[in-house]
Amino acid sequence: MNADAATVSNDVMAGILMTMNIAIFAPVFLLVIWKLRKKCKLLPALAGALTFVNAALILESIPKLFLFSGTNPVSVFILRHPFVFALTGALLAGIFEECGRYVTFRYVLANHSAKETAVTCGIGHGGIECIIVAGVAMVSNLAYAFLINDGQIAAIMQTLPAEDAATLQTVVDTLTTADFMMFAWGIWERTFALILHISLSVLVFAAAKMKSRFHLLFPIAILLHTLMDIPAGLYQAGVLPLIPTELIIATFSVGCAIFAYKIYPRLDETS
Repeated sequence: MNADAATVSNDVMAGILMTMNIAIFAPVFLLVIWKLRKKCKLLPALAGALTFVNAALILESIPKLFLFSGTNPVSVFILRHPFVFALTGALLAGIFEECGRYVTFRYVLANHSAKETAVTCGIGHGGIECIIVAGVAMVSNLAYAFLINDGQIAAIMQTLPAEDAATLQTVVDTLTTADFMMFAWGIWERTFALILHISLSVLVFAAAKMKSRFHLLFPIAILLHTLMDIPAGLYQAGVLPLIPTELIIATFSVGCAIFAYKIYPRLDETS
């Protein structure tokens, strides 16, 4: 699409603004409500947020540089096979994030044994992911949208190297051909991802704090996280359409939440 003629519709602008505000403020609102209702400490939320940053954004990125670079035989094989691509990405997320969560509960929050800690940490973990993945991305999209509609994007692209200009053109094409529902589905996905993170926090908290009979909840949490991320990987690889992907994610998250809800009352045994 010609960047000079491209414009971002009002519906898309509204979708960007809606997604940005919900992604940034909803986790904060949820944490405040939880704090007021349970009179719990906020340190576990900070610990959960830092766990996501360290485990998912820093440590997980190290093997990803090798496995998804496309510059070695292993990464070439992964990128050529959608199911291998989806499984590899999902397994990395499951292992790194749940191991990070376990270390946080076992050592960083060793003195926090109240069951509310599990939920508070989950809100911090899933909340910061929501803010970074959706909120910050929408801030960037909003800036690009204004540049596009002001007719400045073509001039900017002319100053960039060819590869960077091609990347920016992809952003322009996405924003100028998108519709409101694309952003609505994004909010849908982030909502159920947050539910999953809270649920997994309950399971890993039980594994880290409770008696040995609950040790299997830790590998179960890794497995559940992996299974949750596979549909998203298949969508990214072009195998699954958007709506079935989001419905699978929602159904799976609700199932995990029900499982965690049954475990949660027993967390009092750790106090």
